[in-house]
Amino acid sequence: MRIEGSAYVVDLSRPQAVAQQGGRSGVVPGAAAPGRVLKFDRVEISPQARELQNLKQNLASLPDVRLDRVALAKQNLQYGGYRVDPQIVAQKMMEGTREG
Repeated sequence: MRIEGSAYVVDLSRPQAVAQQGGRSGVVPGAAAPGRVLKFDRVEISPQARELQNLKQNLASLPDVRLDRVALAKQNLQYGGYRVDPQIVAQKMMEGTREG
């Protein structure tokens, strides 16, 4: 990301150090010359950041609970169609403890 303002231009995509000179703050590398004043502020967002924002919005629009799956599970429980194999449950529990 790059920020351009009235007295500076800073590229935030890489680390930068501020030099100290005699108790006064120095110049940030990549900043505009002190006498240069820009007429506007501008922020540029990288294509990767835009894509990440779009993915976040798409994910936020998805429901937290799949109601169709919940309804099917309820129906199976009510009518006896849902069977639990205790050996498979035990096996999955043991696999879960090995990962952690």
